[in-house]
Amino acid sequence: MTREPGQIRHQTGSARGHAAIAVGRPGVVSWNEDGALLALLVLTVPDGAAGRLTEITAVAQPAELALTDLPAPE
Repeated sequence: MTREPGQIRHQTGSARGHAAIAVGRPGVVSWNEDGALLALLVLTVPDGAAGRLTEITAVAQPAELALTDLPAPE
């Protein structure tokens, strides 16, 4: 199977991930094959942390994802 860059294998099919800015912080957003939003990861890298990641917040509940204003998959 050939996969495009940024595409990962998901249990029930393929998912695409893309870098994003969420609530002013770096993150990753993922969609399923049909373009439906699967999850949002928000990364916390505090000032003075020498670029170290200190927290990852995952949002995967459909009701919570519906409240976000995220870009559609490319």
